[in-house]
Amino acid sequence: MKRLHCALLGPLALLLGLSGAAYGDTIKGRIQEISSKGSTIQIEVEGKPSVVRFGPETQFVNAAGIKELGAPDLIEVEHTPGQPALKITKVLFNLPPGAEISITEMEQILTGKGPYVLVDARPNAQYSEGHIPTSINIFPKELEKRIGELPADKGHLIVFYCGGPTCPYTGQSIEIAGKAGYTNLKGFQAGIPAWKKAGKPVVASPDWVSASLDPHHVIIDVRPKAEVAKGHIQGAVSMEAAEFPAMTQRFIAEKKVARLPGVTDMAAPIIVYGDADNSQDVLTAYGELKKYQYKNASILQGGLREWTSRGLPTVTGEAATKISYVKKLKEGAIPSEEFARIAADPGQVVLVDVREDKETTEGMVKGALAVPIDKLQADPSALAKDRDIVVYCSNGIRSEMAYQFLKKNGYDKVRFLNDSLTVKKDGSFTFE
Repeated sequence: MKRLHCALLGPLALLLGLSGAAYGDTIKGRIQEISSKGSTIQIEVEGKPSVVRFGPETQFVNAAGIKELGAPDLIEVEHTPGQPALKITKVLFNLPPGAEISITEMEQILTGKGPYVLVDARPNAQYSEGHIPTSINIFPKELEKRIGELPADKGHLIVFYCGGPTCPYTGQSIEIAGKAGYTNLKGFQAGIPAWKKAGKPVVASPDWVSASLDPHHVIIDVRPKAEVAKGHIQGAVSMEAAEFPAMTQRFIAEKKVARLPGVTDMAAPIIVYGDADNSQDVLTAYGELKKYQYKNASILQGGLREWTSRGLPTVTGEAATKISYVKKLKEGAIPSEEFARIAADPGQVVLVDVREDKETTEGMVKGALAVPIDKLQADPSALAKDRDIVVYCSNGIRSEMAYQFLKKNGYDKVRFLNDSLTVKKDGSFTFE
């Protein structure tokens, strides 16, 4: 009977479409990168990067579509390897009934006259780079020890937030504070991603800014130039607040993409400051930067007044008026100039194009090997581990996915291009 059962299982499985490949896989992890052009998502699963595809047939749960997902959202993916995902579920951490507040309610609390304490529950490194004004930073693991930093009045309004609805720290903090006897607890579960997306002010800690005075960060002083000359942060560029809306109007009139001169990197860390962090000139400049869609724009917490009150240094004299931004290369990234030299004469270097077939048919760098990212992840054996490899795509997202995957699988001589690249039919290319 057992032999008969086994004999029938194979044909029956084929008949019902239940072969091993058809069963599919379910994986869960946090998003690292999304490539809309390549219809791919890289997530970290048990410490390793995994790439999945999505398509028109993919069902999204707890999100209207791919535009409502982003790093570091936690997702669960049902898919068959090599095929677009069947279902992508955004994993949410729910708050106790009545605890969650909207972005409108959050603004009302911040602008109202009632007392409150706002707590950013993210790790300190994330908090320092940009947080909601007036918030303090207490990570959930530290909250029990630091509970004395909260008001003695157990009925005092305390609002927690973290990195969005897939971040567990807001709920964890509310639970800990509740056990400590606090009764008026709220959670802004949409968190910092929704706050930034709405263009609301985000402030950066002075200590973090003071450690970031290098060409990889853009520091802009929006005060009148006469004031700037009396004292400003070293390396800051002088751009008066009125220049920003005027610049926006020029972009509109000339039908150009809005960008700061010399800053095409939309992930560039940009910090603006004036005398205070809520002065109109600072808010004007910041508002225009958000229109330009820079992802990491922020305001110096407390402005120059707090900077100097902490004893942080300033310099006198005229400040630079031209931004000299240098994009900081990620680990494994290759400078665009070096990529161009290699593409002109590949020699012993293997160039790998990880874009989709429909993209490479419109143009591919001469001599490059076309291996779409999902096929590369399924079988990287076409690439020799003893060769120097440089991976590229259209904007650096999929190339970084490929780099991380190859490094995890023993390819020690791989690098990737982390720039936007347009390849023409004849194999020539330009960087954005």
